[in-house]
Amino acid sequence: MTYPQGAPEYAPAAPQPKPNKFGALAWTALIVGIVGVVGSPVIFLNNLTAVAAFVGAVLGVIALFGTKKVLAGIGTALCVLGIVFTVIAQQAAVEKLDEIINGTTNQGQVNDGDAGNGQATRTDTTNAPPTWGQRYTWKSGLAVDVSAPAACTPGEYASPRGVERAVKITVTVTNGTDKAFETAVLTIGGDAQFNGKKAEQVFDSNGQCGGGGLDSTTVLPGKTYTYETSYAVGAQPGELQVVFQPDFGSDKAVFVGQA
Repeated sequence: MTYPQGAPEYAPAAPQPKPNKFGALAWTALIVGIVGVVGSPVIFLNNLTAVAAFVGAVLGVIALFGTKKVLAGIGTALCVLGIVFTVIAQQAAVEKLDEIINGTTNQGQVNDGDAGNGQATRTDTTNAPPTWGQRYTWKSGLAVDVSAPAACTPGEYASPRGVERAVKITVTVTNGTDKAFETAVLTIGGDAQFNGKKAEQVFDSNGQCGGGGLDSTTVLPGKTYTYETSYAVGAQPGELQVVFQPDFGSDKAVFVGQA
């Protein structure tokens, strides 16, 4: 006698792997984020890496809705950091370039000094502008003293013509560096203002106001050189501003005082 056999037993089906949703986007965001962070300090190149980081951030946000959320989150964060670091690096580069082109202002040491004997005593530790009778010293050791303006009368052939009033200052350059200094470069960046308007130099070689500026000469280390220059100012007393810059891009010494 035969008996009916039971139903055949089947092995349980293997679990199906979960679909890897947006996994490629998460990995792309991570890789692009790393590139964005590494490339952020490199000027010009960081423009491209910042754009890539922005695209990576968008992909990372999309990937957050997928299966690799942690990976997507890390990639997105790196992309955002790459963009932030790029902005900081470019801003610093612009500020540095502006400093190179225009120079800083009154970052040196201001002293009460005697141009005649070369002695000085530190009196100011701030960046307040120096004034007449004080000495401004650059980090290199080069220094300049400016006397109080004295009235002078332009001669018949002085230029410009029709000056209402003119004042003359005496400038002493002290070379405290270890190299010879050419005074001609001190005129780079130099300008003068009186009461917020340009003060023109007076050229009066045969009159009281003098030739009108700095001669080209060489000042050896430890030596001084003195010259006079005059400016046309308004009829009434006011504020005179005179700027000195020893070379292109260096710190500017801005002397301010009444004249």
